[in-house]
Amino acid sequence: MMLSFICLGIVAAYIVIQVVLFWGVAAFKEDDTKQMADAELPLLSVLIAARNEEQHIIQCLQALNELNYPKNNIQILVGNDQSEDATAALVTAFIKDKPQFKLLNITHTLGNARGKANVLAHLAQKATGTIYAITDADIIVNQQWAKELVSHFTDDKLAIVSGLTMVHDKPIVAQLMGLDWLYFMGLLKGFDNIGMGCTAVGNNMAISKEAYTSVGGYEGLDFSVTEDYKLYREVRKKGWKTKNIITRNSLNISGPVTSFVQLMHQRKRWLMGAKELPLYWWILFGILGSFLPAIIILFFYQPLLAVQLYGIKWGIQSLFVLWLQYKLSMRQHFLLVLLYDVYANIIAISTQIFFILPVKMQWKKRTY
Repeated sequence: MMLSFICLGIVAAYIVIQVVLFWGVAAFKEDDTKQMADAELPLLSVLIAARNEEQHIIQCLQALNELNYPKNNIQILVGNDQSEDATAALVTAFIKDKPQFKLLNITHTLGNARGKANVLAHLAQKATGTIYAITDADIIVNQQWAKELVSHFTDDKLAIVSGLTMVHDKPIVAQLMGLDWLYFMGLLKGFDNIGMGCTAVGNNMAISKEAYTSVGGYEGLDFSVTEDYKLYREVRKKGWKTKNIITRNSLNISGPVTSFVQLMHQRKRWLMGAKELPLYWWILFGILGSFLPAIIILFFYQPLLAVQLYGIKWGIQSLFVLWLQYKLSMRQHFLLVLLYDVYANIIAISTQIFFILPVKMQWKKRTY
């Protein structure tokens, strides 16, 4: 009986969290933005770390080249992180007649930085902009992306603006992965709106130069496999403000990971970075991660109640995803939303198992 009561408490807490976060997104409007003429736009430096990205880099560079931002007021720096494929050659050929682009080959480490953080540290040292926009080499940025992020810097104490990234591709699994990213981004926005900011998104963010240098840059931070969270946490410690946004113009597109194992390593990397979160976050994660086993156990004690509560959870989750799609003027795939719950459960269980396995995390052919 006690076990049933505990499981009921976990399930109820999960549903309450869902409701609060949905409300946190739906009930709050985006803050005012600063509409600027091209002549008023600040000098912007875009930083891209690239390692073994020959399959994606040209699409990424093409999208950056088409940004609706004055070409004489933007600097796009690509850091080649010792790629073992044709990444550097492809970048060199693409940028030969585009003076706003520059390729840097990264051969040594700066301070405490490693991996992607080290590349970004090098690029930041060469950046001349007053704002740094950061994305990844496998991302296709929105044409309005740069202007959208810059427009939110209306407060001198605002350090970071973090946008929205979604996975997009034709296969059903990729589309479900896209819904998973969308739901995750919605949760981040919900937490942010209720005053519990969690992190910024490393493939879609902008940071003021002043805030970046105030924490010593990436070379001055302790190394983390989730360098975006580390930077976010340190600027927050300094008293800077941050903002997560969900807007159509901030929506960037990423290709899906190519295998289930790669997906598990990605999730393990996220959870490894999350170790530095405060205790209350781990309590929240514990509730969110315990929902499925709790509802299964509850089913054996009170099957009708368990089914009803699962239906409530599924309904709120589905409405949340559909509302986000509506907000972003996206086509609403009702069948996919139905399938998403199955996908999310499989990934959640697999991630928990993979995280506790004695397997080192691998990313971009490096082991951490």
